[in-house]
Amino acid sequence: MNKKDRLKALFAQMKDMNEGKTAFDQTQWDALKAEADKLKGEIEAEAVRDAAVGELNNFLNEPEETPVALRLTDETPRDRNERPFHSLGEQLQAVAALAGRNEAGYPVDQAENRLRAVNAASGVSTSVAGEVGFLVQTDIAAGLRNTAMDTGVLASRVDRMQIGPNSDGMEFYEVEDKDKSQGPWGGSFRVYRKGEKSVMETTIGLNTKPREIRLEDMYGLLFVTNRTLRDTVALTSFINRGFSDNFSWKLDNEIWEGNGSGQCLGIMNSPVLVTVAKETGQAAGTLTVNNILKMFYSMPGRYLPNAAWFVSQVGVQEILPTLTIKDHPVYMPPTGLAGGMYGTLLGRPIIPIEQAPALGSKGDIVLADFKQYLMVEKGGTEMATSIHVKFLTDETAFRFIMRNNGQPWDNAPITTAKGNKKMSPFITLAERA
Repeated sequence: MNKKDRLKALFAQMKDMNEGKTAFDQTQWDALKAEADKLKGEIEAEAVRDAAVGELNNFLNEPEETPVALRLTDETPRDRNERPFHSLGEQLQAVAALAGRNEAGYPVDQAENRLRAVNAASGVSTSVAGEVGFLVQTDIAAGLRNTAMDTGVLASRVDRMQIGPNSDGMEFYEVEDKDKSQGPWGGSFRVYRKGEKSVMETTIGLNTKPREIRLEDMYGLLFVTNRTLRDTVALTSFINRGFSDNFSWKLDNEIWEGNGSGQCLGIMNSPVLVTVAKETGQAAGTLTVNNILKMFYSMPGRYLPNAAWFVSQVGVQEILPTLTIKDHPVYMPPTGLAGGMYGTLLGRPIIPIEQAPALGSKGDIVLADFKQYLMVEKGGTEMATSIHVKFLTDETAFRFIMRNNGQPWDNAPITTAKGNKKMSPFITLAERA
């Protein structure tokens, strides 16, 4: 009987005695315990000796080392569908290790091979000798991007479209004729019945013009203490929160008032915006029920189901409950029940946003259907790191890059089918100063 089997037999005797299956004898129990402790110590000592001999044997018989760029380890993913990293924190530790800041003790050869596997899966080749930059693992990058978009008050509502790998933008044709008397696409796309064949044959073809939206880089720079860098779980949580909060904030700002030059074109700067004039003699810093009604009826009916009111958090919210039509309120406060997180104005949700200016300014209240706003996105999220930026404060800098851009689908207001009125999916009220 070997030592481990003997130890198992001693354990069985001790267990039976302890559970009352056999008569308990303190002297015999102590003898069994002493023998078991001795055997356990001998087995552990043998394991330590075997490990030392094995390590020395591996060292003496290790083959000549190949260049780092070509070396593969057992930890290298062989299949592109295999996940090289289990979390964002682990991948950041690997990137930091290649940059020379290996606080977490991540094996450098594994870091290089795994990061190369991530880039190879995306068809990207990055030299380790140059800048330490890599793509974020596909499934992690998608989670980051979706979290950033879903967290945004406005970004979560837009019409998102992915761009293919061989393109840096999107070109589409916009209908130039905004007169809706002949249908949603004006005179450029008409629908007929069979009996209207003669009319169809004389119809002029599509009247469209090309529009292009090009991808632009959006950068995020984050400083991480090297103590945090050692903790994969904390690092992942910290990056996820910082990424979602700050990228979504930037996107919301641009969707609202971006200038369209190297960034999204915001609705407040888009020619599609319709601005409802204030009432004659209307006092400064006021909001009337007529303002609300004129805004509401300046949006095409087909956009209203997805529309919401976006209002300033300075002054507008306080005045909304006072608006009535012949003693009937047009505002309904939040119910606190499921689906009642927001109050409603003429049946549409009221969403307070920080981007809207104070009461009386243009843009303090906007009625919008952001499904009529196009956001194009491409590929994964890139990241790079540097140990030099915050060297004196013991911090590592990570840079993240997303590629996207956005603008309203339409470039001008439309004219109603009846009444020749200018309408839009984005309506605001003129300044009341």
